[in-house]
Amino acid sequence: MEKEKYTLIFEGEGNSVTVENLTLNGNNYVSESEVDLSSLPDVFALTVKDSNGNVVESHDNTKLLQQVKYDWDGGKYYLAFTALSQLDIDQRAQDSKIQFIAMMADIDVEEA
Repeated sequence: MEKEKYTLIFEGEGNSVTVENLTLNGNNYVSESEVDLSSLPDVFALTVKDSNGNVVESHDNTKLLQQVKYDWDGGKYYLAFTALSQLDIDQRAQDSKIQFIAMMADIDVEEA
């Protein structure tokens, strides 16, 4: 029996990346090759579709936890994601505001 295939659509800051023919192993999406997400921001929207085109998962604020190559599985890449909680989103917004204020006041927050 052939495993279900999934398509992942990543969107963020005007960029979009689509990756097809992934399988699911637990909570990890498995790819035959490395997935290049370098054009995306740290937090992005993620939509997952099954082989019939049905949306099975969708998150507005997602981040990549890890992409790991496993030689024991033929060199396949395992990708794990997490949806950010509202607390994480609020903390990121607050951190961004603090960074902006520090920049405008010419304060180096790395030294503070």
